[in-house]
Amino acid sequence: MATNNKQFAIIGLGRFGIALCTELVEHGAQVLAIDIKEELVEKVADLVNQAVIADCTTEDAIRELRLSDYDLVVVAIGAQVNNSILATLLLKELGVAKVWVKANDKFHARIIEKIGADKIILPEREIGIKVARSMLDDRVFDFLDIGDDMALTEWVIGPQNAGNLLGELALFQQENIQILAVKQGARINSCPEPDTLLQSGDIVILVGDKDELTAKLRSI
Repeated sequence: MATNNKQFAIIGLGRFGIALCTELVEHGAQVLAIDIKEELVEKVADLVNQAVIADCTTEDAIRELRLSDYDLVVVAIGAQVNNSILATLLLKELGVAKVWVKANDKFHARIIEKIGADKIILPEREIGIKVARSMLDDRVFDFLDIGDDMALTEWVIGPQNAGNLLGELALFQQENIQILAVKQGARINSCPEPDTLLQSGDIVILVGDKDELTAKLRSI
């Protein structure tokens, strides 16, 4: 497992928060897990680098945990919207550079956006979008909105394009779409040439204008 030297703090250890902790640790990141409930902290104590019981709706707790030293803090507090809002406000006021916040709905999202959240996460909406895209086109392995009307996607080569060269795909000629890499089995070609021979099951990694990507993938 590769080591990631970034430090993350996760506030709120419901299902979403624990899933974040698990995934980050599996990728070698340093993780501080925080919740006000002892039983939730105990759940992840053996998983993360540090797990503490603390109330991050208070300035004292945020200062004591030195959260401003972390690369990114995620507020994953669930049903208690007021606590989520207050924690977000205090984190930004006390100098945390990047604060990502899980929002319960659009109303919650609007509030935390106004008080300075750097990224708003709507898990149910984002999962729904991914599932819908997969339902519409089973060649789209993943589709990630990365902001500024841009998206990153993994597109699976099917039988209809197997045996073709990468440069023969209409995607290769699009000004606002860039091919980043081609995954062929366990091998990743990060600088694919136009004469790369495609086989069924290969995965082409693309980045570009979200609307153009969607339209072009549907047309192929």
